[in-house]
Amino acid sequence: MPARQSRGSRRPRLRTIILGVVAAVLAVWLGGAAPASAHPIGATGVFVTVHSDAVDVEVQIPLDKLSQAVGSVIPGATITDGASIRSNEAALSDYFSERVVVADERGTMPLKVNDLGYDVVNGEPSLVVPLRASPVDGEISGEVVLDYSAGKDLPGHAVYVALVSDWQNGHVVEGEPADIAILTGDQTRVSLDRADASWFTGMTATIGLGIQHIAEGTDHMLFLITLMLVAPLIASRATGRRRLSACGWSWTEKRAVWPTVRRAVLIVLAFTLGHTVTLALVSLGWISFPTTPVEILVAVSIIVAGVHAITPLIPRGEILMAGIFGLVHGAAFATTILDLQLNLGATIAAVLGFNIGVELAQLVLVALILPWLILLVRTPSYAWVRCALAVASVVFSIGWIVGIATDSDSVFTPIFAAIAAQPLAFYAVLVAGCAALWAFTKAPGPKDSPGLPG
Repeated sequence: MPARQSRGSRRPRLRTIILGVVAAVLAVWLGGAAPASAHPIGATGVFVTVHSDAVDVEVQIPLDKLSQAVGSVIPGATITDGASIRSNEAALSDYFSERVVVADERGTMPLKVNDLGYDVVNGEPSLVVPLRASPVDGEISGEVVLDYSAGKDLPGHAVYVALVSDWQNGHVVEGEPADIAILTGDQTRVSLDRADASWFTGMTATIGLGIQHIAEGTDHMLFLITLMLVAPLIASRATGRRRLSACGWSWTEKRAVWPTVRRAVLIVLAFTLGHTVTLALVSLGWISFPTTPVEILVAVSIIVAGVHAITPLIPRGEILMAGIFGLVHGAAFATTILDLQLNLGATIAAVLGFNIGVELAQLVLVALILPWLILLVRTPSYAWVRCALAVASVVFSIGWIVGIATDSDSVFTPIFAAIAAQPLAFYAVLVAGCAALWAFTKAPGPKDSPGLPG
């Protein structure tokens, strides 16, 4: 009877914690990603990246359209491949430097045409023209105006202008650049309003980007959740039927509430330290890794965490895994910053802001999940819940690896897409399931264990 009263006396406090967490999450709004975009086949793409001290413009024009445009300007020029681009490089550079103008509120900026390139864009052989406009005093002031008059040489030809990033103005979109204008014929100008441009705006935007990245990063969330499954448990030497457990250890004891919270905090801190290191190093360009192996290692990290959740590989292994595999996840995070094409100062600030956003999202995730784990660990059902979720994590990760290896979507993509489309509805179902297990599962007696049943 005393033990039963002790357990009962803790339940109101746990209910208060859970109700507080649910109320908090309902107040959190995680912004969705901006729609991705790319210029259509046959069109010219103009990609703009605004820095604090320069504007980069990259023109991608199909070679067949280029030959039509320059036919009357460069007599006899037929641009068909990389070799013909190189043989006409000086004339082509002059052509685009005369037809691309970038200005801020103080006037036209000096423009430099960098090395021309050849690439296949949207399946079409194309000329790639990288240009940089820099103000004389080193700082961009006010509105930025792009005038692309080369479109006049191709009547009816569409020129799609897309903004890659404008960090100080808060434009930090993950994925494809966002279309901002379509230029045709006499319409050659597009203006970028930068009235709110500041470092504070940039930092705020990258904090939001970090939150968005975790909110939409199913693999990162699944890794952290899988590690959290064992936060309420203690690994001890296996005895009896559990002697065959991996490395001789088994989940046979449970933690009290606050030791569980401390263990969860240590897991998050270890993960933070790991991903912060590689996020910074890769984003600053000091080290680099091929994308595919990193993506596969992220999936492998979830598999290892899943196996550890079923049977402990080593005591406190979840903390070690969070730190080591955090290095891998940080390399995956860094592609987001690299895609923004920021200069050094903005990159450092963006890494800081992005990391803050990631941490905020991780803390919200832990706050949403951990209270229910603390409740369920006090029931016999937790062993089955833990093992089922761990097995699911392993299966999902294998599906991701197969998808990466075959360059296709995982067979589980529709499931995660549905969850991402209705996150609050999914969380409501999760809460209802946990509450039902807690309400209808008999409280464990003194001899019950959170380890595997039977």
